[in-house]
Amino acid sequence: MKASHLIKQSSQFIGHAIERRTHPERFIVSDTTAYEAIYTDGMMELRYYPPQDNQTFVLDGDPVTPQVAQHRVPVLLVPPLGVYHWIYDLMAERSWVRFLNAKGFQVYLVNWGAPTHDDAHLGIETYVNQWLNEAVKAVQQHSQQAEISLVGYCMGGLLGLLYAGAYDHGQIRNIVTIASPIDFHVGSLRNRMVKRISQLTRRLPLPETLKDAENFHVPGHILARVFKLTNPLAGVVSYIDLVRNLNDRDYVTAHLTTREWFNNMPDYPGATVQQILWDFWLKNRLAQGQITLGETVSDLGTIKSNLLSFAGKSDKIVSIEAARKLMDIVASKDKQFRIVPGGHAGVFAGGKAQEHTWSITANWLAERSD
Repeated sequence: MKASHLIKQSSQFIGHAIERRTHPERFIVSDTTAYEAIYTDGMMELRYYPPQDNQTFVLDGDPVTPQVAQHRVPVLLVPPLGVYHWIYDLMAERSWVRFLNAKGFQVYLVNWGAPTHDDAHLGIETYVNQWLNEAVKAVQQHSQQAEISLVGYCMGGLLGLLYAGAYDHGQIRNIVTIASPIDFHVGSLRNRMVKRISQLTRRLPLPETLKDAENFHVPGHILARVFKLTNPLAGVVSYIDLVRNLNDRDYVTAHLTTREWFNNMPDYPGATVQQILWDFWLKNRLAQGQITLGETVSDLGTIKSNLLSFAGKSDKIVSIEAARKLMDIVASKDKQFRIVPGGHAGVFAGGKAQEHTWSITANWLAERSD
């Protein structure tokens, strides 16, 4: 290696190290794709992403050529709770909205906003009965199409399923779920323990302190720490990789932008946490096919939409068995279950996601959206 090249790399290494500490925001490039806000309700916002590209561009090293022809059925992307909407627009080379745009889809995205402790009362019924319900209507009106497709990652997939189980009258043509758990009593040791706890506490009365939603509200910084504890070694390996590549600005940008996903999480409303703990985990109601949301019953067994469901081969949070249960419940005639490489985040936005989850989703939707 020439001395001049070594000096340049060393200078870049030091410069990036200092800039990362003093101005980390310069490396954060998420949520940059142009959009129009077409509906709002309190903190919830619905976004429309017009076609972005008219020339071939590169996503994760692979060329993508935008197609001129547009599919008739639009796509509504539904993010999980506990993370921000921009995970669907992580960065230019890992943007679901940009990728689906290029594949000929009208793309819409729900932004759930940033709950605070004052929003501890927000339950799943607000997200499904009110916000997602209105979002679907707004997509229909804006796109001038009666049918739409729902694509949801993790909890976003569950919200889409709960909406379809309660409100679908033929308007939901396709549903795609990615790493969305249905059976909370199978797979991991943790889930099997929850099943045993459920059996032992089935007839015990609920203490008054456990009925207060404010006691269950989870601040974003606590949520971020809990998420990291699911795979603590990954953080160490990731930091070592960052140090090794600190002279490469593109690498530092990708690393810090992705890290922002796990470091900057919104609060999880207490009432929603209660419902997840009692109805999803302890009572395992999703695996039974029905769940009550306020005065509405969502029956997953009534879902007839075309269904594509993904599970990550190495997902430590949502096991393959937990996700596969959906296939036993829905009434869909056209349903597929796919196991793809990646952990809980990797299956959605990892280095192999475009090759597998993204491409499979786009091709599957394309065959069912005209």
